[in-house]
Amino acid sequence: MRKIALFALAGALALSACGKKEEEPAATNNLVEPPVENVIIEEPDAVLPPPSNNAVATPAPPPSVSEQQQIQDDADASGMTARLPQEGEESQPADEASHSAP
Repeated sequence: MRKIALFALAGALALSACGKKEEEPAATNNLVEPPVENVIIEEPDAVLPPPSNNAVATPAPPPSVSEQQQIQDDADASGMTARLPQEGEESQPADEASHSAP
């Protein structure tokens, strides 16, 4: 029993001696920080009132285009005024009508 304890103690001492390395010195910070300047901010003596919106909205001017003209323009823009074939004309699909010569 004593022999086992003696060998265990010798082994522990050998392992602890082998595992030690020289410690590297800690890295130092060589940066020099700039000095802090004391800046004095002057504040106004009186407290300013909160901002408010006092602007008055002006009404929009009436449209310069007549109502009938506006309706016609809207219909033209949406394709509602496309010409339909009359009684004597043949109806053609849109893709064929664009390729035919007059």
